[in-house]
Amino acid sequence: MHPTFHHELAAARVADLHHYAAQERMAKAARHVQPNRNRYGPAPAVTALARWALTLARAHSQAPTR
Repeated sequence: MHPTFHHELAAARVADLHHYAAQERMAKAARHVQPNRNRYGPAPAVTALARWALTLARAHSQAPTR
């Protein structure tokens, strides 16, 4: 293989490794920020609050206008 091609391939490989390392750092940071996340979905209180907010939004949008 020509030395120039070898250099370009090595540079591309290093760039890939930097990209994967950045992804791993972001994934690790995301896991650190949300350590209490339930694997079965949001907590029941969050679900209840979301349903309440949606109910209010529907009621508001269906209110008769004058």
